[in-house]
Amino acid sequence: MQACLRCKSAEQVRPKAILIGAASPAKRFNGEEKAGYQRLDQLAVDECKPERLKAPPLEQLVEGFYCDLCGHGFVACEWLKAEGNRRSR
Repeated sequence: MQACLRCKSAEQVRPKAILIGAASPAKRFNGEEKAGYQRLDQLAVDECKPERLKAPPLEQLVEGFYCDLCGHGFVACEWLKAEGNRRSR
C-alpha cells in the first residue's frame, strides 16, 4: 500500500477512484502563464502515462489512493510521465 504524501502513514490509506484535470496549464495555454489562473496542484490527463489512463471519455477518472486520516487523494509516481514527481489532489 502507498504511504500518504502528507502524513507519511499508510495505515489509513485506501484505493479510490480520483478525478483529475482534463489538461494541464502547459497544454491549455501552450506553456504561457495566465493572470488569474491558479493551478491548485491538480494532476491532469496529459501529465500521466497514456497506458495508465482509461479510454475516453473516462480518462479523467484514475485509480489512486485516499488517506482517511488527513483527507488527501493522490496517485502513485508510476502514473506520471516525470518519474519521482508524485502529485496529489
